[in-house]
Amino acid sequence: MRPDLRRQMPIVVSRRRFLQLLGMSGAAVFLGSCGGEEEVVQTTAASASPTTAAPTTAAPIDIDFWLPGGSDPFCQGFVTVADAFSASGSGINVTEVLCGVADDEDFNERLLANLAAGTPPDAVIIWDPPVVMASLGALEPLDDLMAASVNSKVENWPEGVLASCRWDGQIFGLPATASSYAIFYNQELLESKGIPSGRDDFPTTWDDLKALSAEFVQWDGDTLVSAGMIPPYDAVEAAIWSATNGGTLYDAESKQVRLDSDENIEMLDFGLQWLNEQYKGDWVAMDASGNYLGAGYVDELGRPPGFQGGDQLAVVNGFWLAADMYGSEFAGWERWNVAGFPVGPSGTSTASGFWPNWCAIPKGAPNPEASFAWLDYLVVDGMSTWFSQVPDIPTNRLAPDDLFPQSVADQRGDEFATDMTQFFTGQLEVAAPMWTCPVQNFLHDQLYTAISSVMLKEATPKEALTLAQEATQAELDSLLS
Repeated sequence: MRPDLRRQMPIVVSRRRFLQLLGMSGAAVFLGSCGGEEEVVQTTAASASPTTAAPTTAAPIDIDFWLPGGSDPFCQGFVTVADAFSASGSGINVTEVLCGVADDEDFNERLLANLAAGTPPDAVIIWDPPVVMASLGALEPLDDLMAASVNSKVENWPEGVLASCRWDGQIFGLPATASSYAIFYNQELLESKGIPSGRDDFPTTWDDLKALSAEFVQWDGDTLVSAGMIPPYDAVEAAIWSATNGGTLYDAESKQVRLDSDENIEMLDFGLQWLNEQYKGDWVAMDASGNYLGAGYVDELGRPPGFQGGDQLAVVNGFWLAADMYGSEFAGWERWNVAGFPVGPSGTSTASGFWPNWCAIPKGAPNPEASFAWLDYLVVDGMSTWFSQVPDIPTNRLAPDDLFPQSVADQRGDEFATDMTQFFTGQLEVAAPMWTCPVQNFLHDQLYTAISSVMLKEATPKEALTLAQEATQAELDSLLS
């Protein structure tokens, strides 16, 4: 599912809250009919699965599967895959697919309440990093199940993406899909100035990207009328820019936050210089001039995106934008392309990032082997159905490799849609480790505050990142203790 890039991922259940839930009475917390986007479906087993090893049992094993929510087609897609798995002869029936909870409830809160009450679901999709949930003691380790699996062995996952599931030397989730990031750019704008527009011609260094951006920045007094690229400002995407400059936001091996590293101070200082040189050092005036921060989406004021409007050369976003961008009208142009991230002054190679859907097994789930067999099927055999409803990139290397968003093919043809999708899939192989901190939401919140204070000239990059570093490390130390 496409995230809102202007907001931070909500990790709403703290360790303290989880301990409170563990102290509840022994009464079970049961899931009933929640309305909204929930689907509960009865299925039965029938024929054989050609690719997935599953336990052989005399009597069928019934399991249930929960996910946080989504559109009706997205939710219904899992019902379709569950029906196919239940009919595959594995001896396992997915008897309930719960997609979302009532509007006045939170999925994480409800999941952990059931876990604390001893009634966890068998398998889940989570939108919060497995390291966060594992640090709460909420998930089962999957290492042994992965080693014995058909599809989900460690070598079948890009390491940078699988890192989001590692905690204390064990793996607690499967990154079933992980749409990667890239730079979307307007080829026709480049060609209008005689600049080569091929993917291989796109800038490969930060300096060259900033120089290219300057070619398309135009002000009318205090109003920005066209933009090149906007300096990096998003807390999630900062993991990518940091990696391309030789840095990291968090070192999972040492459990140390690295926000105030020299590489990250340099990264934020570079963005500030970019703002000063091309956008008059005025973030507020730039934002007030038009929708240049929406990264291809209508903003909260209802303004159409500058990128599709032809007034912005390039935006950073994830694979989901390839399909979503056609929800906004293109103003007299149609040819866009995507390119990888350039390398910073202290970096040596490109990197990308990703936004995943993670599969996991809650702690205490009654049938972990059967639950994992279902997940092992979903991450490969179920991907065509998943992609047809919501085009999230399958992460497992054994998943189908001929998928592409039909909406892109309708506009640009099958060849372009295929090439673009394969490019984004390749970006997963250079993905920087991210989503690896057990206080991930707190880290994002502190980093977003630091970036904002720098762009609004309230603090220097070093001052802002030092404050963010101290606060985040203290929060992490408190958790670990």
